[in-house]
Amino acid sequence: MPATTFPARGPGDAFAAGCRSLGPRLMRDLGLTDLQAAGLLGNLGHESGGFRHLQEVAPSVAGSRGGWGLAQWTGPRRVAMEAWCRAHALDPASLDAQYRYLCAELRTTEAAALAALRQAPTLEAATEIVCRLFERPGVVALASRLDWARRALAVLRDAASPPSESRAGRVRRARNTGDRS
Repeated sequence: MPATTFPARGPGDAFAAGCRSLGPRLMRDLGLTDLQAAGLLGNLGHESGGFRHLQEVAPSVAGSRGGWGLAQWTGPRRVAMEAWCRAHALDPASLDAQYRYLCAELRTTEAAALAALRQAPTLEAATEIVCRLFERPGVVALASRLDWARRALAVLRDAASPPSESRAGRVRRARNTGDRS
């Protein structure tokens, strides 16, 4: 079965765009640091092929519907996600519905994973906690998840840093303010 992809988000890298959109929300809504949000985003990136695959490409259980969405919810968790979306009149294919369900799940049935994630002091720890306590995959592939997490952290930190000022801009500012540094 061919993979179903997420809707296009404009030009460029879908994963970077998703991180720029979801990362600050995860930090605000779930009380995560950038390292912790990046660990979560790295796992989601691994699971969804960099936010490109809505439907699992090759389900590991023959005849199953496979994983769905950002977290590739599978089996009973997929059924719960779809039921939650119906109860809230949301399209389970929409990024907003998936984000909202992710947060709802982390605050309720997966609260232990969120509590552990909030204690993670490093990117590596955050990535492994999300993998082992939240995703609980059949194939761990921690190195891939960590690669995605590093990409997510770079995007989050790049988005958080102020634009760099050119030398000409610094000279202009110095002239206008009398600053001679």
